[in-house]
Amino acid sequence: MKRLFAIGVFLCAGLSSPRLLAEVCHVTEQLAVAGTANGVMESCFEHRGMPAGSLDWSCNTEKSPVAGVHKEKRANCPSGHFGKCTAALTQETLANEDASGQFVQGTWPDPLPDDAQIVTYYYQVHDREQTRIDCENGGGKWSQ
Repeated sequence: MKRLFAIGVFLCAGLSSPRLLAEVCHVTEQLAVAGTANGVMESCFEHRGMPAGSLDWSCNTEKSPVAGVHKEKRANCPSGHFGKCTAALTQETLANEDASGQFVQGTWPDPLPDDAQIVTYYYQVHDREQTRIDCENGGGKWSQ
């Protein structure tokens, strides 16, 4: 009986760990853009160094002003990305994941943790090179 209790405690602790309860936002865009596979663009982003729920606003399809954009919260991003962009998380990127690096430190009230980051994984885009350039010009670090 003690062994079953210990296993139960271990499982509960494991299931409540931040790694297992990670939140990410999977984004698909059905756009009429020449050069993309069926006009579909796909990415996934996560906030690092932030409490649970930080994606609630930016991962809400109902608040997206762009038709054809679908956002879905998931436990993790799929494998198979061709690149990723890691950038400092700002108040702006909490609302709009495409806005990383556009504002200087101290512009927004209620400072975020210094180590807060947004990491965006790219799967299908119109122009891979332009995606890398946009990441780096926005203050992000591009990697494979």
